[in-house]
Amino acid sequence: MTVKNLLKQGAEKIAPRWPGTPVLDASVLLQNILGIEREKLLSSYDMKIGTGIEDLFNSAVEKRVSGYPVAYITGKKEFFGLDFEVAEGILVPRADTEILVETIIEAVLKNHFEKKISILDLCTGSGCIAIALKKNIPAADIDASDLSEKSEKIFRKNCFNLNEKEIRFIKSDLFENIGGKYDIIVSNPPYLTDEHVDEMISINWPEPESALRGGRDGLDFIRKITEEAVNFLNKDGLLAYEADPSQMDSIKTIMEKNEFSGINIIEDLTGRKRIITGSFLSDEQD
Repeated sequence: MTVKNLLKQGAEKIAPRWPGTPVLDASVLLQNILGIEREKLLSSYDMKIGTGIEDLFNSAVEKRVSGYPVAYITGKKEFFGLDFEVAEGILVPRADTEILVETIIEAVLKNHFEKKISILDLCTGSGCIAIALKKNIPAADIDASDLSEKSEKIFRKNCFNLNEKEIRFIKSDLFENIGGKYDIIVSNPPYLTDEHVDEMISINWPEPESALRGGRDGLDFIRKITEEAVNFLNKDGLLAYEADPSQMDSIKTIMEKNEFSGINIIEDLTGRKRIITGSFLSDEQD
């Protein structure tokens, strides 16, 4: 069996369940097994594949068909040009979240924050937001927080693998163990509705429920974070979320009720409202 034929066979098996990305999924799975880059794979279509590799590939394809994210099968996911380790029990980094990172970087450049800007990444998961920010804003003091022990383990592995030793992990239920104040608080919290999550559970979705479920309207975490963030932001501090496009107007209202102003909603590449930010004008102003 050649690489080309094996990929074709794998994509055909994946397509009925995941019609959007069958060829890409098959390619990433085979790249991971062979330990080669995509360019090398594309130039090796006529290469013969042994039965051992074929068996490993078919097993990976079956996992994908059963519902496993490709990242859980390969154990890694590219995010903001960096390779992050992921595992079951951790939310897989999404391309939409890269827009959240870009938004924070642009805000830092636009607002000319002090050199030692402080950032808190709340609900950090794999640490992809915190680490990507540190790579692009090296002078920033960044803390990352999550309640999950699995998150802490994967976060520390990613910091080690990507040579980021200065990001502090704080095990905390939202702000429970957070001290001090920050210039920016950024979060990709659980924001799916109970109904949506229940549907995902019914089809055995493998990502952790705790990283998805945001309550009846999906906004339980965002309400709580917004209400408490005012105690942890410096004057004119920025609060930024990723959330569902349908939730943006409600989040804007929540932020306004908690004295956030200059609220900005950012669209993704398909024109969907995906990121929302607001500034907190504290009572400590001169």
